[in-house]
Amino acid sequence: MKLLVVDDEPLEREVLLNIVKKSNLGFVECLEAKNGLLAVDIASTTTIDVLLIDIKMPKMDGLTAAKIIKKTNPHTKIIFLTAFNEFDYALQTIKIGVEDYLLKPVSPEELVQSLTKAVEITDMQDIEFASTEVIEQLTTYIKGHLEEKLTLKELSRQVHLHPQYLSRLFKQEMNRPITEYITSARLEKSKELLLSTQYTITEIGQLCGFSDSNYFTRVFKKQEGMPPTQYRKNELLFRKEQIKKTYIHSII
Repeated sequence: MKLLVVDDEPLEREVLLNIVKKSNLGFVECLEAKNGLLAVDIASTTTIDVLLIDIKMPKMDGLTAAKIIKKTNPHTKIIFLTAFNEFDYALQTIKIGVEDYLLKPVSPEELVQSLTKAVEITDMQDIEFASTEVIEQLTTYIKGHLEEKLTLKELSRQVHLHPQYLSRLFKQEMNRPITEYITSARLEKSKELLLSTQYTITEIGQLCGFSDSNYFTRVFKKQEGMPPTQYRKNELLFRKEQIKKTYIHSII
């Protein structure tokens, strides 16, 4: 996690950075800039997680810099520092979307409290993003390996998570258990193969991860209300009727 401290007073930046470094908030890098223009330049090449920025500065003020940085990186958390306790400033910062608005001179306790809040929000967003990535990676893997024996142990190995944690995470993100998702994906693939190939029911079952054709038929019938053979017959007949209707309509 990276922090950027922006203030035109060198001593002020030094004091702020010292407070941050003693707070052990987990910033792997603490950068600094003496005006908004330099801050924008730094943020254009480095992802800034938390921006601690003064409002009134030469060359480019904090409000303008924050707007530019927030536009290119909406996830940056912004904390404004200013010696000017004016409602107009506060109103403008609210429109930008800030985490806090601190008046100088800010106490170490107040600064750490504000930064802690920003860090916690960033951490939660990172966790949510990581969870989404894990689920996307997992569902892609499942769809590409439906013919294999997909155990929870094997799936957890693919995404480097504990099996029980993965099971809870998947249900939380997808609103159904992994086993139910796998079965549904296998049945969807089986329906595609029924209509696009001449494979036998046994062959389709095996290609979709059902080693027992009788079990495949039972599961298919439970979901679709009919066995695979009847589904294939009905759907192909329906398609022929649709093609016939389209042809007749085109020549009338």
